Amino acid sequence: MKGYGQHYRNPWLLVLLLILGGIVGSFIGQALGNVQHLAFLNQGIYLGLPDTKLNLDILALTFGFVFKVNWIGLLGFIVALIVYERL
Repeated sequence: MKGYGQHYRNPWLLVLLLILGGIVGSFIGQALGNVQHLAFLNQGIYLGLPDTKLNLDILALTFGFVFKVNWIGLLGFIVALIVYERL
């Protein structure tokens, strides 16, 4: 039983908000990164798995993902978490 003030929050909503916050933040970071004194905002960290190929003669699979986070994208994640907590 949930107490007063506690609401069920869908975890998929958190995932959606984090994705949107990261995308919007990255776009803003790239736009502001073109300004000379704000170029550091576009610098980011690359995390992920480079392309990995698995060839089984009858089936060839390629796996890989890269996750780039810049400073404003990180701020977008934080804003998304705050929005999720306030829902």
